[in-house]
Amino acid sequence: MANELYKNILQRLPAALSLVICIFGALYLQNIFLILTLVLGVGFLLIKEWLLLSESKIDLKQITFFVTLILFSIIYTKDFMDLFLLMISGFWFLYSFYLLSDKSSSLLSFDNHYLGFLLVLGFVYSLIYLLLFSDFNNINKFFVLFVIVFNTVLADVGAYLVGSSIGKTPLFPEISPNKTIEGLLGGVGFVVIFVSTIYAYNLISFDLVLVLLISLPFAFIGDYFESQLKREKSIKDSGSLIPGHGGIWDRLDSHIAVVPIFILLSNLIT
Repeated sequence: MANELYKNILQRLPAALSLVICIFGALYLQNIFLILTLVLGVGFLLIKEWLLLSESKIDLKQITFFVTLILFSIIYTKDFMDLFLLMISGFWFLYSFYLLSDKSSSLLSFDNHYLGFLLVLGFVYSLIYLLLFSDFNNINKFFVLFVIVFNTVLADVGAYLVGSSIGKTPLFPEISPNKTIEGLLGGVGFVVIFVSTIYAYNLISFDLVLVLLISLPFAFIGDYFESQLKREKSIKDSGSLIPGHGGIWDRLDSHIAVVPIFILLSNLIT
């Protein structure tokens, strides 16, 4: 098992390093135009990948729905995004209860284009909201975005390393038998250490610590959400865009759930 883990890490490492350099390099430059361009590009790729995985054709009603959401965000900007992010966060809270209910729904599918549009726009709008409208009490918002991204990556890495090494107890075996309770605890442990460290050095406020920790479970919820959609389609990866990692949904599933929740909670708490 150790050899297989080592082999998987080596296979994933080049693409992972490239992504890290690209994303954290953009954050280091603190250029809003560059980051917003990157966000919009990622949103386009997420929509494209969702539609490619769907077995149903997109129709005029769905295109109108998508365009209307974009036009509303342009016309009403912050007020519309506030409402939209509340709705998307509500979806993730409801889905967390759905996971525990052990039920199935045809609405949770790559064939549901409305759902894909809502979730991708929720992710994109939350990032735009953070960059343009959020206020973290004199804490650099680019640093906050770095922490959110790094936290979610740490949760994923910790869950993978611990789960692959000692994981034995699947949390939701009917959705993803390889994801274990031990892995989840490992991911949480990695994040708690990181957040505690930057708080100890006064780099973030206690309010932000609370928001980061409360939103952390949604990293795993987003992961399970995509796993459920892939299981419904009997596929391993959402695509092959990123060598060793799969598609862009495979890499961003956790972030897509965490970022809207983080923005909602930060508006309420900080």
